[in-house]
Amino acid sequence: MSTPEADWRPHGIDDLEEAAWEALKSETASVAAGPGAGKSEFLAQRASYLLETGLCAHPQQILAISFKRSAATNLRDRVRERLPDHASRFVSMTFDAFTKMIVDRFSNVLPVEWAFANYRIEFASNRDIKDFLTDVAASAPAAFRSGVYAIKADDFLAKHVGSAPLNDDLLTPTTAEAFAVKEWWSYRYLDRKLPTVDFVMLNRLADLIIRTSPHLRRALAVTYPYVFVDEFQDTTFAQYSFLREVFAGTDAQVTAVGDRNQRIMGWAGALSDAFKEFENDFRAETFALTSNYRSSPALVDLQHRFAKLLSPDAAKQASKVISKTGDSAAQVWSFPDPDTEAAKIADWVRDDIDESGRLASDYAILARQQVADIEPRIREAFTKRDLRVRNDDTDINKIRLQDLLGDDLTRLFIDTLRLAASRGGEPDAWLRTASTLRALLPAASLGETWEDQLSDYLTDLRGWFSETKTALPASTAATEIAAGTLDRFTSFLSLELLGNGRKLAENVDEAKTKLTAVGLRLEWALKTTANWADVADTFMDDGAIPLMTIHRSKGLEYHTVFIVGLDDEQWWAYTKDSIEATMTFFVGVSRAAERVIFTRSDDGATPWKIRALYDELEAAGVPFFEMD
Repeated sequence: MSTPEADWRPHGIDDLEEAAWEALKSETASVAAGPGAGKSEFLAQRASYLLETGLCAHPQQILAISFKRSAATNLRDRVRERLPDHASRFVSMTFDAFTKMIVDRFSNVLPVEWAFANYRIEFASNRDIKDFLTDVAASAPAAFRSGVYAIKADDFLAKHVGSAPLNDDLLTPTTAEAFAVKEWWSYRYLDRKLPTVDFVMLNRLADLIIRTSPHLRRALAVTYPYVFVDEFQDTTFAQYSFLREVFAGTDAQVTAVGDRNQRIMGWAGALSDAFKEFENDFRAETFALTSNYRSSPALVDLQHRFAKLLSPDAAKQASKVISKTGDSAAQVWSFPDPDTEAAKIADWVRDDIDESGRLASDYAILARQQVADIEPRIREAFTKRDLRVRNDDTDINKIRLQDLLGDDLTRLFIDTLRLAASRGGEPDAWLRTASTLRALLPAASLGETWEDQLSDYLTDLRGWFSETKTALPASTAATEIAAGTLDRFTSFLSLELLGNGRKLAENVDEAKTKLTAVGLRLEWALKTTANWADVADTFMDDGAIPLMTIHRSKGLEYHTVFIVGLDDEQWWAYTKDSIEATMTFFVGVSRAAERVIFTRSDDGATPWKIRALYDELEAAGVPFFEMD
């Protein structure tokens, strides 16, 4: 039974701000929401409103598109928690997953010159692209040669391949840029028995499929009459043009949410103002959410100072947080050398945890870049103070650790480890596992119920724990034990099952890639863990202080944030593009709820090229401290 629209109330919160109410009940909408405004919460509430009132009627679905898997999972989980009976009609995925789904399911409509029997995903390195462009320039027609040489490898895919539709003009190029794109498609796709693609190319193929099949376009608009796009400011040309091709001019209502001042993906091809184009092309009504549910008033004031540098008419947010920190909300610390910097930060965090009772995960250490370079001294200093650091920027089998730990397949694997080790003491793990298996196992058409199969698997896993427990910590047998654990998991849930239906992986190859990364992480955990009961916690390392780039911190929040290396070396790109660098700085500052501390070492890079950032901090009254 549907809830009358006038009677519907938000779930889990007392109320919404007036602009959020208006946007929630609107049709196609452009929603500007600054840091801490509750973008994900707003979208979850709008989904609840549409589903519970029957505006999105069965069997129609809501399609939510995010840029990061973690964001897509977070939004899906919020809706599932509030509306378990409607959760199957809320489809939350990344832009890449959506375009790949279109290619995988509807490739049969591709024109013959673009048709394929199969393909594989492979990502070209910057070196690969440089070598390709050099070779193409050398063999290009004279009229195109200098133009091809001038193309930059680091934005070739996003700027050139991503902006070129697959049509007759592409196959008969008239410019140097078009010639290079055509040669790229020939080299990677058209002239290969097994085409090789990346997600930019998959996007262009999906775009061609939609343009080729008006029937499919209409079907998608009927299936997904409501579409959400989160972090809209980072939409690339390829992503936006595909979104426009699918849904503009249809009856589908699109809600775009984001913050212009947090557009930090320009290097990846983000449009300069995706909102403006969206508002024009989709005739969207505009709204602005001005509450901040994350940061204290003092930090909101500081954030607003930098927001005005980016958008002079930026509205100031109203903080809804009561500060509980007595000292300055923002500070700048200078150290004589990097080792002292690391040691003093570790000392301060240790003391603050001991005094406040906060968790280590309430703190974060952010850097503009070069996290791998600063990790050793940070880790050593924090270890001496009995604190752990987790480098979320670490690459494990082509998957960033942050992404691996937040992945649904990883979570299922770890939850089953918890269930086998605890014998009834993990209710949250049980609920998550049960929800996943109910959706996953019926597709296997097996005689046993999922409960029976899970019980058999957990019994086998407990036997494995008993067999191997004397080897822990498994410094010499970690690889063998990790492989044996994964073998049991894939005997319970086959690779074919894990790669089916886009629930845990897009295909078998992606499932293999994820499980390889899981195995490597498990090896690491086994080498430092004395018993199986602790393996899952060690694997996830939730009790560690996260270390990551500012880009990777986007969407997250912490009580106290350290932004280390506020100097010319870390922020070398400031003089090249001060606007985007300031946006990155703004994102870092806005991760903090109560306190942000900027640090630099005098025995290192100078701060002169980013003097403008220091001037703004000084003008804001942020205190500077010389630490020794």
